[in-house]
Amino acid sequence: MSSVEVQVATKPADGNIAVRVALRLTSRELGRVFTRGDVLIQLPTEGFVPDEAATPVPRSGLFLSELAELPNGFTRVFVDQASADAFAASVRGQLDDAAAKLGGQ
Repeated sequence: MSSVEVQVATKPADGNIAVRVALRLTSRELGRVFTRGDVLIQLPTEGFVPDEAATPVPRSGLFLSELAELPNGFTRVFVDQASADAFAASVRGQLDDAAAKLGGQ
């Protein structure tokens, strides 16, 4: 049984929609990530609002271990609800699949 905690939340952000993704792993699950292979989570960019303070090329992927290490999770802002919902559903599905794999013996 996995105790992986996945949070995907959307909220309005200056006329746009922000999606925050957070992941919490136990030390045992984190160990499994490294023994079974870290999973690359694809981050869809369709409809996102570029962050001028970030790198010029948006991240298209984030390793599971990397996401687990971000204390505030990962946030991406979108121009509309449909794009935000598509991003949230895609990432949630990938994280749920990864959590299921970590839960197995």
